[in-house]
Amino acid sequence: MEITKSHIPFYGIFIVLGILLGFIYIYRSLLKEGYKDKNIRLYILLYIAFSFVFGKIFTLITDSNTKSFLTAGLSSYGGLIGVILGAFIFEQILETDKKIIKYSIISLPLVYGVSKLGCFMAGCCYGIPYNGFLSVIYPKGLKIHLFPVQLLETITFILLFIILNKYKNSKNIIYITIILSALLKFILDFLRYEHITKTITTNQIVSIIIILITILIFLYNRFKSVPVSRKLTKTR
Repeated sequence: MEITKSHIPFYGIFIVLGILLGFIYIYRSLLKEGYKDKNIRLYILLYIAFSFVFGKIFTLITDSNTKSFLTAGLSSYGGLIGVILGAFIFEQILETDKKIIKYSIISLPLVYGVSKLGCFMAGCCYGIPYNGFLSVIYPKGLKIHLFPVQLLETITFILLFIILNKYKNSKNIIYITIILSALLKFILDFLRYEHITKTITTNQIVSIIIILITILIFLYNRFKSVPVSRKLTKTR
């Protein structure tokens, strides 16, 4: 399969489409939870600002070839950090429960999965050399057959979103979503071209850090919720 560059900005189109679908999911979910329409719209503006700014900042920090904030690409992990921070701040302002954070995090695999179609069409984040089924070649890129890792990311992350949404009422769905998303990204990164020259990539290092931090926060919150009497009994 040969992908040639087009005058149509597919990269931007699919990123916007992914974000739009994420907004629709968050909006409808929060409306069902009884949130006011005005508050949801305000949060979506905060979502856009934080995910965009932190997505670019993360790229600037991790990519030595990127020198300008304006030209920096949008990092998925930077966007994740921005969304969590933005949702947390808005939760504090409204003094509500964690439903804004929950639905925002569940939406991320959907946003990421659709956005990867843009990477596939643009020829970025491409896969390892591969001559098998559905191999892709970018004539203006490396000019060799590559594994369509972007398509695999699209399929797996959208499936992950569907499964997570089915179990959205699970008590630990926030932790489960973050851990499974980071783990899936860690595994799929082995199929990226960057992995040829690196034992472990920046994305994989960040994935491990995010998984460990999430597990620590989960254990801390679980221990904190245990009644004092039970804690004293266990220590005797």
